[in-house]
Amino acid sequence: MKTTEIAPRARTGLAPTRRTPVARVTTLPRRPVGHRTRAWLLDLFALPVAESYLSAGERCLIATRRHWLVPLLAITRGGGMMSMVGVLTFLVPQVFLVQLALWVGAVAHAGYVGVCVLRWRAEQIAVTDRRIIRVSGLLTIRVDAVPLSQITDSWLRCSILGRVCGYGTVRIETAGQEQSLERLDFVPFPDDVYRATLL
Repeated sequence: MKTTEIAPRARTGLAPTRRTPVARVTTLPRRPVGHRTRAWLLDLFALPVAESYLSAGERCLIATRRHWLVPLLAITRGGGMMSMVGVLTFLVPQVFLVQLALWVGAVAHAGYVGVCVLRWRAEQIAVTDRRIIRVSGLLTIRVDAVPLSQITDSWLRCSILGRVCGYGTVRIETAGQEQSLERLDFVPFPDDVYRATLL
């Protein structure tokens, strides 16, 4: 068996250079100066989530908002108010104070419509295997809950428009005093919510 020898490399007369390992410095991403302020504002205006108020071992069955007809009705009222202001602007005599009062009223009503839409977006209804929870509020969060074990009677009503659009009214009666969750209006998929309260 032949063995082949590998000839050593020719020396060039220069001393071999050793590479010193360079320590890699990992730079953390620089956060902007106002990141704490922005995080605080985001937490302040974050929408409340009903699942975050569940206890240990509690399972959420249904989590929903009220029906989309609620903000649609508010937007329709706002559009009607704006159109009425536009008509009155041309019919009423061109008096500065009257025109100013009309436009201030229109802007105030538009702000009210915006608040109504934000309230609808922030409000959530959740049915768990233990209780019914409603979370509402924009700046001040309110959480109402009724244990399922305290419900003595409940009923469901759907009007003709509710059957077409898919919403209804669920009323809950408890053994104690009058509760804040006694009546839930404009509940989407009311059959599922009603069956969940019977568990």
